[in-house]
Amino acid sequence: MNRIDRRTVLRGMVALTAVMTTAEPAQAQPAAAMAMSVGTLDVTPQTNPWMGGYGWVPRGNAAHVVARKLRAHCAVIYDNGVPNILLRVDVVSIPRSVHQRIRSGVLEAGLVDSSSDFLLAASHTHSGPLVGDRPDPGVLLDLAPADAQVVADYTDLYVDALVDLVRRTRAAAATAVSLHYAEGQADIATNRDGLPYLLPTVPVLLARRIDNGNPFAVLFGHACHPVCRGNDTVYDSDHCGYASEAVERALGVPALFFQGTAGDLNPATLGSDSAVAGNGSKLANAVLDVVQRGTFQPVAGPIGTTLTEIQLPMTVDTSDPAARAQLRARYQYRVDNISPTTDNAVDAAARRHAELIIGQIDAGSVPTSVPMPIQCWKLGGLTILALGNEVLSGYDIGLHRLGVSPLWVMAYANEVNCYVPSDEVSWAGLDRNNGYEAGWNTWWDGDEYIAGVGTSMIAYDWPAPLRSSPPGTQPASPDSTEGILMAACRSVLGA
Repeated sequence: MNRIDRRTVLRGMVALTAVMTTAEPAQAQPAAAMAMSVGTLDVTPQTNPWMGGYGWVPRGNAAHVVARKLRAHCAVIYDNGVPNILLRVDVVSIPRSVHQRIRSGVLEAGLVDSSSDFLLAASHTHSGPLVGDRPDPGVLLDLAPADAQVVADYTDLYVDALVDLVRRTRAAAATAVSLHYAEGQADIATNRDGLPYLLPTVPVLLARRIDNGNPFAVLFGHACHPVCRGNDTVYDSDHCGYASEAVERALGVPALFFQGTAGDLNPATLGSDSAVAGNGSKLANAVLDVVQRGTFQPVAGPIGTTLTEIQLPMTVDTSDPAARAQLRARYQYRVDNISPTTDNAVDAAARRHAELIIGQIDAGSVPTSVPMPIQCWKLGGLTILALGNEVLSGYDIGLHRLGVSPLWVMAYANEVNCYVPSDEVSWAGLDRNNGYEAGWNTWWDGDEYIAGVGTSMIAYDWPAPLRSSPPGTQPASPDSTEGILMAACRSVLGA
């Protein structure tokens, strides 16, 4: 694979910042209670950064092949003049460090009155660039330090470009709008963990112009991994980006996609460009059917926002010296027994991960928990709950049972640090999708107290899986991942 130098990446990203459009305004300072402005930015790399979404070997788009452009959208919803900002991006994930830098840039520029008034989300396309420091480029892709620095340099400009998009959208003239909510359905996904949970619901928030009643913007969602294209080296916004562009062509207004709790949901048809188009068309048609024939409920202010953060516990108490020593010995076993020249890419990644965790333990920097932001926007007629990380589908079902309606649950919001399995997935380990979402299996002397080889906890660089309830416990124990998350959501929702 050709090496990608820093100068090339910087030249490509500078070009990125020049591409922006805003929806045509009706007036600069509307007197209506609700108003809106929308900005769009082409964030398709102009050159060749490394790609995220798949491991365990280097993956880069050396030829700069683009099937569908990657975009960022910024929507500013004014509630009696107070701005509430949604920024969504076609990217596999936004690491914590990148989220914090973007949020800090928005706050320092005075673009929102409160941090909770800014919501950031990733589409989770697996056919875009790797940004930031988690997943670790060395562990996930086996990148050399110089190539990892390319990712870091690219990320610097990526952050600046997204903050600039928010700034420009905030400065643009706003249009007086009314908001309306309805739901459709798109049957695209299958549950890769073999569970009965599917989430076909398509939430649609439609903004109509006050002056003529025509659509101004469409915000929509769905829950399905954007992996329709498969593991190649082509940039693609995948089926959700295809749907967004199709809706925009049909309606002539911006269409913004937000991912749901798709952690264990894959498209039933995948692995080709035609799968992207087929699934994207299904999703677009579902949105257009709602816009054209749906029964909408009015959505109004005031908009109440909250942003909180919980800490998800791991199965090993890494604050305990004895537990750290035992964990270190187990990772040393992998280093000693997995050959540094193995041709098994999964094993090689496990060895790199073991070296990383041993280094953290020796340096006293091994993490003790996994952070998870939870954001809630309550409007008159709609509640939006935005969850960080890769949340599994069962949580959406559990949240909708709390009685808050209508409720739009988003995931991959603000930052993505790991998968968040439910108890039933954590208990299964190897028996469900080789333990990928659970974060553990029995390979290389594995169990639930060490990150499983080939699992998401290796990919996301954590020392141990997330803690579950004792097997068979119902409801989830209060000190488990599921128990902590559901309690926090109930509190935020007031359920």
